Amino acid sequence: MPSNSVSHRGVVTKVTDGELEVRILSKSACAACHIKSACNIAEMQEKIVILPKPEDSDFKDGDEVEINMTVAQGNKAVLFAYLIPAVLVIAMIFILNAINLEQGLNALISIGILVPYYFVVYLFRNKLKEKFQYRIEHVSD
Repeated sequence: MPSNSVSHRGVVTKVTDGELEVRILSKSACAACHIKSACNIAEMQEKIVILPKPEDSDFKDGDEVEINMTVAQGNKAVLFAYLIPAVLVIAMIFILNAINLEQGLNALISIGILVPYYFVVYLFRNKLKEKFQYRIEHVSD
């Protein structure tokens, strides 16, 4: 695995003509900590990822796989999912505060700005899927 990529191991749970459904176990940094049971904040979460099936692949249910994505693509995902929405909310708070809008209404409108943002992201979901390319390969232990 190249050092400029992020990878997750998972298990293929469903195979269709064009897609693979892979179950991965997402771990926080706490999950690997040897004293995680003492602080009760360890976080492990199972996630289902749907990926385009590579051509000429022989994946089947139950196969153990590794999914790889470049760090740059991961950073782009963070940008769309977290950074842009945070900037929108903060900017809206400052703008509405500058026009002396009541704080409760300011908060509602500032959070409400996320509805049109995520709607636009939803509308362009197919374009975004093209931008994020994953490499999936069988795990060989």
